[in-house]
Amino acid sequence: MRFMKRLISVWIGILFLVSLSVTPLSAGETKEPSPDEVAADLLFIRPLAFSSIIVGAGIFVVSLPFTLPTGNLSLAGRKLVIEPWKYTFSKPLGHLESPF
Repeated sequence: MRFMKRLISVWIGILFLVSLSVTPLSAGETKEPSPDEVAADLLFIRPLAFSSIIVGAGIFVVSLPFTLPTGNLSLAGRKLVIEPWKYTFSKPLGHLESPF
């Protein structure tokens, strides 16, 4: 009986200590981008990111003879085409940090 009480009190203490170190998910604040960041993203960064999709697709096609035999086709496609596509068309306007 003593052992069970002791075991339960130890578990309650551990759970209490762990619960102190947990941070709530709503603690992160999202700041609204400034007009300068929106303009820079719209006029400079998005067109460059779109051109990186075109260049990356070209490099991907040229690299096919090398990536097919080695089995790295999905890695090359993800890094050269899919990630620039997501950066260009999925991230919110004005958020200049990379989501990847």
